[in-house]
Amino acid sequence: MKTNKWLLMNFRLALSSVLLGMLTAFMVRAFQWTLEDRQEVTFGLPGEVTVLTMFEGPQKVAEADASSARKALKAYLNDQSLALVYASVGEGRPEMIVCDPHNILSWFPGAGNEGPDSTMARGYLFRGTYTAHRWSAFGTAPLLPNGVEVAGVIDAPTGTDTLQYARTIGREPLPSGRYTINTTDPAQVKHVLDLFYRMGLVPHWSQRIPLLTYFVQNPLLVITVLFLAMGHVCAILDWALYIRGRAREFGIRWRHGALPTDLVRENLVGGLPGLGVGSVVGVILSNLLVAGIGQTNLELGNFQTLASAAVSFVIVIVTWSTTLYGVIKTRKEVNVDA
Repeated sequence: MKTNKWLLMNFRLALSSVLLGMLTAFMVRAFQWTLEDRQEVTFGLPGEVTVLTMFEGPQKVAEADASSARKALKAYLNDQSLALVYASVGEGRPEMIVCDPHNILSWFPGAGNEGPDSTMARGYLFRGTYTAHRWSAFGTAPLLPNGVEVAGVIDAPTGTDTLQYARTIGREPLPSGRYTINTTDPAQVKHVLDLFYRMGLVPHWSQRIPLLTYFVQNPLLVITVLFLAMGHVCAILDWALYIRGRAREFGIRWRHGALPTDLVRENLVGGLPGLGVGSVVGVILSNLLVAGIGQTNLELGNFQTLASAAVSFVIVIVTWSTTLYGVIKTRKEVNVDA
């Protein structure tokens, strides 16, 4: 009789955990996709980011003043431990311009980060592009500005589309376009804008991209978290009804000295097999569904799958133990008052 009771409990827990496991796996995937999407927007810059869209302004700037401002910009980024990334949009050279004195960007070689006094620009061609093929076949890179030294071939970061290479700041004037910097501090952003103004550029608009705000405003992540929360509500209601159905059994145990914590511990340990099996099966079913829809290979041993299973298992354990304690404690107080 006792064995049948534990089997029934684990079967019920497993069914609910399958649903929660699937929803948890979807949430983990949504979190990963959102993070990858943000990395594409920010080119891998960590932390909070500001995107500045700069246009050529009406002010007249002498070449010497612009050169001095470029030098000051490199010095400021070095002093403040910041990185700046320019990505060409529309007309102009299909390039990126990088100033990363503290090697914040994982994809950009540290050897390309010259000091503020350097006027020599180094270019790193993106592997697989037209420019990289030309360089490999003929030793020429016609799309690079004059005076830029080709320093090697690297893998392009996400979000580069048809961009051909990344180079450091040299003698060439900084062009109009989108500049991304890894800070949202108003004072730092204003100082960078002042230096741009000295180069003849004015801001068209600026956009802050805080990490938390980006996640909160992502519809896919918000929807998956909402579905997971509603799934937990359904599981809690189902488990609460099951626990209340065992009120007579718990009443007998209370009269013989059992504490609510003892009953919670006993049922939590007894329900671990069902919770574990249901979580793993739910994660596998989720991966099967995503692989089938996306026409991709199913990978069950990767970090994402293991992380999803672990997160799902922890979540259902916390939910089951909390439901146990809440219902058992409440029923005990009701019986004592009666």
